[in-house]
Amino acid sequence: MLTFYVTFCYLIPLLGIVFIPGLLLSYFCKILGKDKTANRIINWLAHLWMRILLFETRRKLVFLPGNLDLNDKKRFIICNHTNSLEVPFVVSLPMLSDNIDAKLSYLGGDIIDRYWIIPLMMHARIVEAVKYSDKKPNFRNFKKEVLHTLKDKSIFLFPEGKRTYTEEIQPLKTGVLKIAYKFNVELDVFVISGLMGYSSEEKYRNMRKSKKIYFKYCGSLRSEDFKDFDSMLEATEKLMKEEKDKLDLEYKIS
Repeated sequence: MLTFYVTFCYLIPLLGIVFIPGLLLSYFCKILGKDKTANRIINWLAHLWMRILLFETRRKLVFLPGNLDLNDKKRFIICNHTNSLEVPFVVSLPMLSDNIDAKLSYLGGDIIDRYWIIPLMMHARIVEAVKYSDKKPNFRNFKKEVLHTLKDKSIFLFPEGKRTYTEEIQPLKTGVLKIAYKFNVELDVFVISGLMGYSSEEKYRNMRKSKKIYFKYCGSLRSEDFKDFDSMLEATEKLMKEEKDKLDLEYKIS
């Protein structure tokens, strides 16, 4: 059942009647130098993608923004990675946070390889070094491309580095977090809970019955607040796991 929902999710931008014309319109605006309009169109399409997924699967989103402020500060946006269904929610952050002009890029080679619609939905705003998981990664270029992208965009990624197919947060990879620490890039932490409710596994029965998906902004971290990288990494993992546990209580998960 989960495979069906993931496939359906990524077919929406391909088969939805408004998406291809919308993407063409955004590229046309970009050619004319109207970057702001092009970015707004993409952000609107991304939000529509999420809304169609929720409507067609009879789910309800509970977005908990806290004191989120997606202003012009460039940052890393991180979220737990369950089963690839997180992407429509994360790319909807500009609209969810009432900041349609926010610019997001994306870092994650596996999903780009599997679902090529992502570069289209993100207006090709993909970090050039997404192949960091190749057998011979060029980490020098990786850092260079990430820092170049951060000049005018925020980058979101899944710091666990892989889909878990559970609701458990796995240990975080250190690569991008080290860039955040060294160059003092603000780290906005989000968690999402309920996506395994699309699974038929018995242990997620409460999530299926609830039909709610919780998406929460947990807070922001900066390297200047920590004595070393390890303490920042530990604080990030702790924050994600604690906030995820709080969301899971909504389903009365044992």
